[in-house]
Amino acid sequence: MPHIDSTRTPEGRRARSAQTQLPFFFGLVYVAVVVAVVEPSILVMPISLFGFATGVLATVLAMFVPWERYAPVAAIAVAALDVVAVTLVRAEITRVLPGVILLAIFPMTWAAYAFGIAGLTLVAGGSVAMLAFRFVYDGAWPQSFAGWANVTSLPLVIVALAVMAFLAARRLGHRGRQLSRANHAQTAALAEARDAETLVTGILDTVSAGVAFYDEEGRLEVANAAAHEMAHASGFRLDEPPYAGENVIAADRVTRLAADEQFIPRALRGEDIRGHLAWIGPPEAQMAVLASSNQLRRQDGSVQGTVVVAHDVTELADAIEVREQFLRTVSHELRTPLTSVTGFLSLIDDAVGPHDPKLRGYVDVVNRRAADLLDRIEDLVSATRVEGALRLCVVDIRQIVDAAVQRVSKLAEQQSTPLQVSGPAVARAHGDREKLETVIAELLTNAVKFGAPEAPVTVACHAGDERVRVSVANDGPGLSHAELRRVFDRFYRTAHARSRAVQGFGLGLTRVRTIVHAHEGRIHIESAPGARTTVTVDLPAAPAAS
Repeated sequence: MPHIDSTRTPEGRRARSAQTQLPFFFGLVYVAVVVAVVEPSILVMPISLFGFATGVLATVLAMFVPWERYAPVAAIAVAALDVVAVTLVRAEITRVLPGVILLAIFPMTWAAYAFGIAGLTLVAGGSVAMLAFRFVYDGAWPQSFAGWANVTSLPLVIVALAVMAFLAARRLGHRGRQLSRANHAQTAALAEARDAETLVTGILDTVSAGVAFYDEEGRLEVANAAAHEMAHASGFRLDEPPYAGENVIAADRVTRLAADEQFIPRALRGEDIRGHLAWIGPPEAQMAVLASSNQLRRQDGSVQGTVVVAHDVTELADAIEVREQFLRTVSHELRTPLTSVTGFLSLIDDAVGPHDPKLRGYVDVVNRRAADLLDRIEDLVSATRVEGALRLCVVDIRQIVDAAVQRVSKLAEQQSTPLQVSGPAVARAHGDREKLETVIAELLTNAVKFGAPEAPVTVACHAGDERVRVSVANDGPGLSHAELRRVFDRFYRTAHARSRAVQGFGLGLTRVRTIVHAHEGRIHIESAPGARTTVTVDLPAAPAAS
C-alpha cells in the first residue's frame, strides 16, 4: 500500500506532489535548458517534444487530479508517465547529455517506496523498456560486453536505488505499524488512567472525610475537596510545605500545636498515626478533626507515598462535651442534697436509743442505701474527672494484688467466692501504686459480681525481664463477641448485668483501661458465652536492681 499521502486529503495530495513530482519536473526543465543551449535542433525533434510534453502532463495530473478519491495505487500512473517521458527524451538527448537517464531515479524510487510490489514491478518493467526502446529507436544493439556494461550500468544503479527504497519503505511501514499499535495502546492506557483518576476523584469527593495522598518525596498527588477545606481552615495549603497552620489546637482546646506536631508533618516523617484529635479553624468556627495516616509500600518494600485521612467529628465532640457537662451537673445536684440527708441521718442515728430496735433497723437500712447512692454518685463524678498525673515508682505487683484482694474480700465472702492468688512472691513494675491497686480491685470486683456463685476467682502474676502480667479469671456467663467490642465503653452494661440488676453505671472498665494505658500497658479480655473469662493486664517491668 502507498506510504505517502496517508491522509487522503487535497492537502496531502499537494504535499505528495511537492515531494515527488516537482523535483522530476524541475530536472526535466533543466535538461531542456541545457539541450536548448548545446544542440537546439535536438530539442525540437518530435520524439523529444513528445517526451517533454509527457513529463509536463504527468506533473499537471499529479497536481490537479483528485487522487484522494481513488484507490491509493491509482497514483502510480503519474510515475509511469514520468518513466515514459524519460524513455522518449533519452532517445535523442542522450547523445548530448548521457546523464539524462538519471531523471528516472525520481519516479522509480517514488514508485518503489510508495506503491510496494506494484511500484517495484513498474521499476523492473520501466528499466527494461528504457533500454529496449533506445536500441529499437537506434536500430543497433551493443556489439561487446563493454558496450552492454556501458548502457546498463546507470539503469541498474537506478533499479538498485529503487529496491533500496522499496525495502526502506517496508521497514518504515513495519515500524509505523508498531508505533501505531504502541500509540493506540498508550492512548487506551491514558484513557483508562483518566477514567481511573475520574473514578478516584469522584469517590474521594463523595466521602465526607478529608483524604490526601503524598508521594515518596512529600509532594501532594491528590486530595479531595474536604481535605482542601480543612487545610484552609487550619491556615495552610496542602500543596505547599510545611503543611501546617496556625489554627491547629490540641484536644484540650487550649494548647496550640507546633508545626512539626501537626498530623501531616508527622505522617510524612513516617509516623503511624491513629486517632490524632485536634481542633482546627479560627476560635469562632472551630471543628474537631480525627486524623489517621498510613504509608503505602511497593512490593519491593520501598515507600510509594503516604495517605492522610481526617474526619470531621465536631458533632460527636460537642455531644461528648454536653454529656460531660450533664454528668457534672447531675453529680453536683445529687451529691449536695444527699450530703445533707446523710448528715441528718447521723443526727437521727444518734437520737435513736437502743430501746427501739425496730426503728434502729430502719435507720440502718436508710444509711446503707444512702451510702450506696453516694457510691453511685462518686462513680459519676469519677467518670467526669480527668485522671491526675501518675506518681511513678518501683512497685511490687504481688503486694498490690494482695492489697486489692483484701479490699474485695468482704464482697467475696458475701458471694461465697474464694479468691486464689498464684505467682512469684515478688514482681516488680514501674507504676503508680494507688492507681494500679484500683485497677486490680476493679477487676476482682467484676469477677466476683458477675462470676458463678461459689466459683473461685483466680489471680495469676507473671514476672518477666521486660513485662509484668496480672490475669484475673472467673467462671460465669462469659462475654459474646459483640460485648467484647464494647465492654470498655463508658456506661456500657452487658445484658447479664442488666437482667440481674447488678448495681453500677458501667464505668469501671473504662477507668481501668485509662489507667493501664497511662502506664504504657495493655489490657486484653479472653471470653466466650458460657466460658471462662480472663482479663490480663500487661505492664512494663521495673529494671533489675544493679
